Amino acid sequence: MNKTNELLASEAPRRSLPPLSMLRAFEAVARHQSVTLAAAELHVTQGAVSHQVKALEHWLDAKLVQREGRRIVLTTAGAAYAPSLSTALDLMADATRSLQRRARRERITVSAFSTLATYWLIPRLADFCAENPAVDVDLSTNYARYDFDPAASDVSIRCYTSDELRSQLQRRDWRGVEAGRFLGETMTLVCSPALVTPTRPLAALDDIGQHAMLESRSTPTVWAEWLQAAGLDEAHWPRTRLSFDHVHLALNAALQGAGMALAPTSLLAELIAEGALRQPFPHIVVGPKDNYWIRAPRTQGNAAVAAFCAWLERCGLANMQAIAD
Repeated sequence: MNKTNELLASEAPRRSLPPLSMLRAFEAVARHQSVTLAAAELHVTQGAVSHQVKALEHWLDAKLVQREGRRIVLTTAGAAYAPSLSTALDLMADATRSLQRRARRERITVSAFSTLATYWLIPRLADFCAENPAVDVDLSTNYARYDFDPAASDVSIRCYTSDELRSQLQRRDWRGVEAGRFLGETMTLVCSPALVTPTRPLAALDDIGQHAMLESRSTPTVWAEWLQAAGLDEAHWPRTRLSFDHVHLALNAALQGAGMALAPTSLLAELIAEGALRQPFPHIVVGPKDNYWIRAPRTQGNAAVAAFCAWLERCGLANMQAIAD
């Protein structure tokens, strides 16, 4: 501290203030005109409030309250003191709340399908956290596609056709719900390069019957739709079938060379670019559908939720540009 600051500090008057507990007790009594109500607000006994008020009067050497029958009334000194005291306590409370808001971390809950969460969202979450260091994300994988409460999470991520989404938004329990598209999705056949051998090729559609079909119970009709789109009759369908609960499990099995899986192309760009997966028939797809962020009316005005949805849209756009390139 330089000499000028030292001089100013030495000349600054010291604040002579009573203990805060005394001030709070008297301010509450003055505002309620009641020791009983003041005690209830402060969560202390009536005796404690009376003791604090008397201690403040002794500290100030001034009478602040008096009884008129069963009523508590302010003296002239008390009536002059109370408004300024209330203003000062309000300012202290506002400053405290402001500091707490700045210090408090935001936490948003996000619900998504496990496949999108595993292969697309989680690898990118570190970027969101870096952009929003005061926001925590609580991610859960919820498999209810249609019959779910959009208010159960701050953000829900679901995949719909435009007609399916329109139907959802017309539901009574979806009134006021907002939704935004961020990532297109089509299903294509993928497999590990290790699956294909000279004796068991996968160059033509007729070769499909030689390999195992990896099914997902969460998408029970997608294989039938793909085989129909490929124009294959049942005689050329795969004879071996392995079934899993969810797409990401079937996809993991495909990565291990266990067979062929149908998976969303938008989630696999990096795996395909790295050579971990190949697309034998990229021109045959099922879809398209779109991934949407969904937020309930209660999240309006929540800056963290808005930032997360905007970030999803930016990531989705970058993803689609990468696929196009």
